[in-house]
Amino acid sequence: MICRSAVKPVFVGLGTAAILAAGGASAVADDSPTPSDPGTPAVGKLAVSVKASDATVAPGQSVTVTTTVSAVDGNLTDVKVTRIAPALEGTTISGTCRDPFAATAGCNLGDIAEGESDSVGSVVTVPEKGPESTIKFTISVTVDAADVDPASAEPISLTYVVPTKSPTPTKTPTKSPTKKPTKKPTKSPSPSASSSSSSGTSSGGGSGSGGSSGSSGSGSGGYAGPSPNSSFDARNPQVALPPIQAPSPSVAPSPAPGSGTPQSRLQGNKAPVAQDLTFERMASTQIAWLAALLVAFSLLLTQVRLGRRRQPAGAPRRAKGTHRRPRHGMFGR
Repeated sequence: MICRSAVKPVFVGLGTAAILAAGGASAVADDSPTPSDPGTPAVGKLAVSVKASDATVAPGQSVTVTTTVSAVDGNLTDVKVTRIAPALEGTTISGTCRDPFAATAGCNLGDIAEGESDSVGSVVTVPEKGPESTIKFTISVTVDAADVDPASAEPISLTYVVPTKSPTPTKTPTKSPTKKPTKKPTKSPSPSASSSSSSGTSSGGGSGSGGSSGSSGSGSGGYAGPSPNSSFDARNPQVALPPIQAPSPSVAPSPAPGSGTPQSRLQGNKAPVAQDLTFERMASTQIAWLAALLVAFSLLLTQVRLGRRRQPAGAPRRAKGTHRRPRHGMFGR
């Protein structure tokens, strides 16, 4: 049996060991880090860019403007476009994101995660009656999000092109074609006047032939032409001719020295139509008179030839003096 004096030191040693073990465990527990609570995600930054579908726009035309928003170094919440401002007066904004921007659902992009981007389109229409010349104008866009400051994109530049008006071509005056004057039909001389004049002339010729034959019985009769009717009234054949204007030729200017042989010519009259018409009328009148005189002269010659009585070829010639009457009368011996 073990004595009590030996057991007591053993219990003391076990208690000391237990105390040391408990102190070491607490020390180890104090040195290990306590796990921390997970924190809220970091707030990102706004990156805004603007791009237009065309760099030029004509009066009254439209161009599409696309706004792109990206989240940098964190997430973005409640992202929305708050302003699209063109510098050209009279420009209107339409499309998905339009004025008023705060009340338009298309301008709200919502939440954008880090590294992601979202875009929205707007239609910018320039006025039809704007500046009179071609100018450049800018468009600026502003975007806002929760817990961050608003950010504006770099303004884009557009050109308002005014088309140049082409000068209206002047119409060259067209010369109206001048109508050629119609020739008036010339009245031919009436046959009654010519026949009467020819008959009167032929009757005079017949009497002359009778006188040349002397006292012969055949020549004393002569040819008696038809006498005109007492009711016939011969009109005056004179025709009133229009006044004839003498042509005024103009001499061409002398050629320049050293241009070769000089050319001398008469320049044509600027108004030859009236002179040609007058000449044609005068020529036709003269031709008609000449034709009438020729007919009258031919009739006169015909009457003269017919007035002479031709003797038959086979008839014997009478002795000279046999045609005379005897002195003692017709029945004298």
